[in-house]
Amino acid sequence: MREKTEKLLEKYYDGETSLAEERELRELLLKVPGFQEEKQFFLGLEVLKAIEPRDRPVPKAKGELSLWLKIAAVITLFLSLFWLFVDQQSKKEEALAYAQVMEAFSLIQENLKKGTAPLEAIQDMRYLNKPNEIFNIKNKEEQ
Repeated sequence: MREKTEKLLEKYYDGETSLAEERELRELLLKVPGFQEEKQFFLGLEVLKAIEPRDRPVPKAKGELSLWLKIAAVITLFLSLFWLFVDQQSKKEEALAYAQVMEAFSLIQENLKKGTAPLEAIQDMRYLNKPNEIFNIKNKEEQ
């Protein structure tokens, strides 16, 4: 009997036993002395079979939650695309404003050059009075 038990245990560990052989192995283990670990294993299986399963709560339907998640994802996508569009438009407007300011500065510079061109002649005329200042001609006449 012990040899048959050992042979069935070897087949069981190799995964080659049928259900009938496993029932026979359980019965032999209860009759044969020794094999304490195997007896505890099979008795544990019997205890697990005897335990009645508990009722688990029914999971929530995924349809409702996933629908809200889809709606939120679509809204988030549209908001991010709108933000990118607005940001791009503001950058274009800033570039256009910068170009207009630079063009205005260029026009101001050109007009200033045109306005100061006649003043150069007056600047040249101030040197005409230099000899009088150098030789104090006016001061001598007054004396």
